[in-house]
Amino acid sequence: MLRRNYQAAPTTVKVRTPRHAPGPIPSTLSDHLCIDFVNSRFSDHTGSGRVFDRLEREEWRLWFVGRCGFVTASPLDARVHAELSDLRDLLRRLLLSGRRPDAGAVAHLNRCLAGASRWWQLAPAGRGMELSVRWSDKGWPAVMAAVAASYAALLVGGGISRVRACANPDCSFIFYDDSRNGSRRWCDVAVCGNLLKVRSHRAGGSRREPRPRSRRPS
Repeated sequence: MLRRNYQAAPTTVKVRTPRHAPGPIPSTLSDHLCIDFVNSRFSDHTGSGRVFDRLEREEWRLWFVGRCGFVTASPLDARVHAELSDLRDLLRRLLLSGRRPDAGAVAHLNRCLAGASRWWQLAPAGRGMELSVRWSDKGWPAVMAAVAASYAALLVGGGISRVRACANPDCSFIFYDDSRNGSRRWCDVAVCGNLLKVRSHRAGGSRREPRPRSRRPS
């Protein structure tokens, strides 16, 4: 049963080799559920061509359920897995296009939003009061509704224009550009930014012609 926590691509390669594969919990996160959900399937940013899918890993699923504000989740069967994958593919396309979704996409999102019900609750919070959302439904439909609602909030709030693809051509991560002038380029400057900087430096060095050696006076 799911309970609300109020405290605040290419063919998939399953992750099986810890030595060479990223862990189940991402280190690069967004403030938007839909972006973290889409980034659960990603390519190797170093250019190996491998693609990883954290949806296949129970550790990530439990983490993401908590990320959505819930405590537990029901087992993931084949039907729900397919629905989650379809929603993820749709959201990647919509987030990267930045355009208004077509009728088919809207219908898909509305089915996800209708799969779970919620209500508002007013409760004491410290010296003040807090207005929070409570979900009444069980299982993955509530997770999909929360993810779809996250995208819808970006869309109607105009934040969709701030969604970017990482400038690293080997990276498939998307991110929300919260920089003041909208000039952010990397999903994580410490990862892809540094990687491309090193590559550029090495490429520049390899293009430099060697200096001619000066002859010793005879």
